[in-house]
Amino acid sequence: MKRNPAASGSTPTYWECPECDGLLEDPSSAEGRKACPFCGGTSGNPRRTFPTDRLRRLDNRIRAYHAEGENEIVVILVAAFLEAILEDIIDRILVSHGADLPVRRAVLDSNRAIGTRIAKLFPQLTGHEFEDVAAELGFRDFPHRWREMREARNDFIHDSPFHGPRETLDGPMAAQAMLLLDQAYLLFVDMNNRFVVDGHRRERA
Repeated sequence: MKRNPAASGSTPTYWECPECDGLLEDPSSAEGRKACPFCGGTSGNPRRTFPTDRLRRLDNRIRAYHAEGENEIVVILVAAFLEAILEDIIDRILVSHGADLPVRRAVLDSNRAIGTRIAKLFPQLTGHEFEDVAAELGFRDFPHRWREMREARNDFIHDSPFHGPRETLDGPMAAQAMLLLDQAYLLFVDMNNRFVVDGHRRERA
């Protein structure tokens, strides 16, 4: 693991460069007080923050439920959060390739299953397997543990005929979900800065 997640009990904040859509940890770069490390831009245009306010509210709610020991709610909501943040990053990659809103909506609507987005859509857009990119960025176990959590969530909600009913989502599974939540920011920001920024560079070349 090249970096440790903050795991500080709070939602991290990144700022988006308005010129290349890179996500920056340093607010002085995002505010234009110094050049963006990706594109060298110092635009004074307004900066969006990442995650969005919608995802930030969900993150805060998840952390509150975890503090209260609501393990089942934590796992279910983290699974939903990771699916939402993956959709956001895929949408950003589509924008970097020049896709307009109708095209982006059509692509995402026709690839709604999370497994399809990871196994087919992501490689089609980036030229790389999701698992390989995660490993290169220092998060080799993330895809496997995410899949484990999704399967546990699905067995709990849907009473899987293959594994039998899952009666509970316990504390260890909730702890794994919280680790995935914290790591997701680092992983998806790195993916954004690799594929979205590079996509804009190719577009402008």
